[in-house]
Formats: sequence, C-alpha cells, structure tokens
Amino acid sequence: MADDGQAQAVSLLNALFQALALQKTQAVTGRWQKLFGRASPDISATISGLYLYGGVGRGKTMLMDMFASCLDAGSYQRLHFHDFMVMAHNAVQAARDAGATDPFIHAAEQLIKAGHIICFDEMEVRDIADAMIVQRLFTALWNNGMVLIATSNRAPDQLYLNGLHRDRFLPFIEQIKSRLTIHEIAGGPDWRQQYLADISNWHVKTLDDDCTARLDTIFARLIDNQPAVPETVVIAARDVRLEKVAGDVADTSFNALCGVPLGARDYLVLADRLAGLVIRDIPILGDAEQNEARRFMWLIDAFYDRGRFLIASAEQPVETLYTGSQWAFEFDRTCSRLEEMARARFGNQNR
Repeated sequence: MADDGQAQAVSLLNALFQALALQKTQAVTGRWQKLFGRASPDISATISGLYLYGGVGRGKTMLMDMFASCLDAGSYQRLHFHDFMVMAHNAVQAARDAGATDPFIHAAEQLIKAGHIICFDEMEVRDIADAMIVQRLFTALWNNGMVLIATSNRAPDQLYLNGLHRDRFLPFIEQIKSRLTIHEIAGGPDWRQQYLADISNWHVKTLDDDCTARLDTIFARLIDNQPAVPETVVIAARDVRLEKVAGDVADTSFNALCGVPLGARDYLVLADRLAGLVIRDIPILGDAEQNEARRFMWLIDAFYDRGRFLIASAEQPVETLYTGSQWAFEFDRTCSRLEEMARARFGNQNR
C-alpha cells in the first residue's frame, strides 16, 4: 500500500542527498574550475538540513537509516539525540576544564570531527541541562558546517513544551525553523502498530519450546530486518550495554538491564532512547532477587510513562513471576501496567 506521507519525506531526503553530492563534487573540482575562472556557485550555505516529525510508527527511523546508509563513511554521525547530548555535555565540560575562551566553539569543533552530517533520531528535549546549552552549541556546530537531519514525534514549536525556563530555549526552536526544512510525515497507517496488534507481548519459556526463535522473528519484523548491532548507552556515567539495537528498538537480556545498578531516572533515559524493547529471560523473582525485581518495576514504570511497547520472555506468567515478600503490593501495579500496555499497544490480546 502506498504511503504518501513517507513518499514526500523520501523526496525531501533525496533532494538533500543530491545537494550534498553536488557539494562534494564542488569541493573536489573547485580548484580546477577556478583556474579557468568558472567556479560553480557555492551551494554549501543553502544546505542546512531537514527536520522530519510525525506520529509513532510512521517510519521516521527507517527513513533515517536508509538515508544514512547511502552516505560516505566518515562523513556522517548517526546518533540518538540523548546520546549526542551526553557527548556534548562532556565536550563542553572538557573545554571549560582546559580554559577554552568559548567552550561551545571548542566543543563544536571536537564533536563535528566524527562527521559533519549529523543524523538525530527522536529529538526530544526533556532535561533542563540540555535545554540550556543547545542554542549556543548548535550555533557553533552550524558555523562549523554541520548539516542536520533530525526526526521527532513533535513539531519544533512543541519541543520542551512547558519546560523550566523555556524562554531560554525558544531561540533554538527559531534556529531549527529558519535553518532546516520542516516536514510533517502526514498521518497514515502505523505499520508497527498493525504488527504488534497481532502478537503476544509475554512469552512463557516453559510453555513454549520455540520461545527464543519466536522472539527472534518478532524482533526482526519490528526492525524490518535491518542490521542490528550492540549499543552502549551512557547513563549517569555508567555504561549500559544493549545487546542488539536497530533504530529505536532494542533486544537484550533481563540481566543486562535489571542486573546492573540503575535507578528509576535511568530507566526513563532508556525509555526516551527507545520506542520499544524486547527483553529476554526474565527469571522468577523471589526474595533473593529483590533488587532485580525493584529495577524491573522501575523499567516498566518508565516504559509505561513514555508510552513505549515491551515484548518479553519469562520463566512464568507475569502474575506469578514475583514470589518475594518485599514488593508484593508494588508488583501488582506492575502487572496492571503491563496489562494496560498490552491493551493500548497491541489491542485486547491475551498474554
């Protein structure tokens, strides 16, 4: 079925790609042309980038991945917005520690070395620390030749809505609107939602001999068979390793997320990074696993709060998964939230 909203976005991405290719050609041939006094007009000033926004499941991440896959290695950075901001804060602080006259200019010079075409997935500003530096940092990045391609669920004017000191963030919104081509991927079928509506979100290993293969198939469908690679997310100076990530969906073990010392706010960072999660091998959670149980509850709270989806494999149905005493009351809410997530994201499915 044709998707007009995606087709229009593809046209814009193709036009941007062609402009970048022409810019590259000019860079190679410019000196030769100038020898004959016939240098081509410099189009670099006209290439600032593209901002794509639209609802969940409209293919923004897929389009971004397709675009990035066509770029030359070393010319681009493909990042989640949160991960880039972690790098940015570190670069600004390092510049300050080094006594740089303008730490934002120095940080921008360092950040852009990895590639001047910067592809952001899921631009979403929630942290006041990010909101307070983006305008100065991104001005410096654009002055260093950055081309920005960003996706978001929100229109630019909706970014950091109702955030603390939002007036200081508004100049960045104006930068986006003046420098980038803004395009809404118009409403249409949510391909991922349609698939999720037909599958279970809880798979009991003891009842399903093909549980591992089943989740492999589900993950492959969710990422449209794109290549998946490990990814390390830095949260509060801790490295959290996700075993397989493609776009905005991760597939990883329970131990990787709940067997490490993370707190409630850390799981919100993960929920901001991801649209959904396949989490495997959730054990029975008894008195000996109180810490892991508490982290699992925080994980579910975060994904519930952000409206994300979750597919899991576990040793038991969720109602009988927790056998401890300390969190019995709280775990009932976790069960309820998982049921609500199933109804909201996948339709009225039996787990």
